[in-house]
Amino acid sequence: MASGCQSAKFNQLRIGVSSTDPVLINAEYLHDILHHGAGQNTLSESYHHPVGLLWHNDGRVPRTFAPGPLVFLTTVCFLLLYLGPSPKLLYTQLNQRSSGTEDRVQRWDWKDTKEEMYCRARHTNHSQSKTSIPNVIHFISLTNPGGILDLDYARFLALKAAVVRADAMEIKLHTTGLNQKNYWWKQLRRHITLVNVDWQDYFPDGGSPAARGISLPHQADFLRLAILRREGGIYFDTDVYALKPLNELLDRPRDILMGHEGGNRYGLCNAVIIARPESEFLSRWREAYTSFDSHVWNYRSVRLPKQMQVMHPDLICPLSPTIFFWPTWAKPHVHYMHDEVLDPVERSSFEADLEDFGGAMYENQLAFHAVAAKDYLNVLTADDVETVDTRFNLLLREVARAEL
Repeated sequence: MASGCQSAKFNQLRIGVSSTDPVLINAEYLHDILHHGAGQNTLSESYHHPVGLLWHNDGRVPRTFAPGPLVFLTTVCFLLLYLGPSPKLLYTQLNQRSSGTEDRVQRWDWKDTKEEMYCRARHTNHSQSKTSIPNVIHFISLTNPGGILDLDYARFLALKAAVVRADAMEIKLHTTGLNQKNYWWKQLRRHITLVNVDWQDYFPDGGSPAARGISLPHQADFLRLAILRREGGIYFDTDVYALKPLNELLDRPRDILMGHEGGNRYGLCNAVIIARPESEFLSRWREAYTSFDSHVWNYRSVRLPKQMQVMHPDLICPLSPTIFFWPTWAKPHVHYMHDEVLDPVERSSFEADLEDFGGAMYENQLAFHAVAAKDYLNVLTADDVETVDTRFNLLLREVARAEL
């Protein structure tokens, strides 16, 4: 259950909501409409659901929607053809295809699902039969052949956050080229194991993503699965900032944990993956990369793992959006974190939340993914974090000040 402070945060994030903004309506209401007609029905509170279709916030069904037999049959045929042999993918498919994706991911009722609560709870009997997930954090930073990476301040801060906040046994940076004379790297090198990536080691039969000319971000998609399948542990993107230790998640009965992305839970984001080695889920996921389309930027990294979780719920634990991925990539959320400068009263309230929640914005938050914030992170400086009172800077200020 979310706290009152969390609800207050959500209200702050609901920017520009009007009576005609689209909200979500669940499959139960869709069933009612299809079977009983729209008429003058109104949308009750019980139909506001974080996974479903877009509708109007004033609760009125559009008058033009009064399906007769032909419309009903057409709709049913469409759903059957669309879902094919996997009716359990209803929610996932509807969420992925609608044009209102950005609006939907911003809206959430701050209630964890039963599955998310199960995955956060301790399961002593089950966990005794399995070894814990290795408390090792893996970062990846790749360059083109012959390239050398100069660590910038934002990446340095992500690595430093893992060092000072995550309580990991080891932190590894897997790279194809790093300037080891870089000022920021020299501060970290005693705390992080540098691993030079040998593609042949992970792809002995050839066909590595680098050899196939796949872009660097998608090369990292391949590599993270290969590393975790072999070693297990915790994978972080270099724009993920650890806020608290992840130890509580390492003894779960299922072999992999990932966080839901978006208030509608349309995907499971691969920016954070927690996994035992030789995970069956990872093996199935990796097999899906044999046919790779780089033009669908988030299909295999976000949408596919969600589809797989729906089909194989016993293999993976999904976690609440606030654990790693709230606020989201939506423009108002990015603005909320990186643009808004807080006045003294707002700053005091925000810092009180950080104090109450152990350095996090929400009670159950363990890390923050600064997704879609490259314009801010690419120019971020230590002086910015210390002097400009945005939520992101305040969230990471104590990390920036910490001694290594």
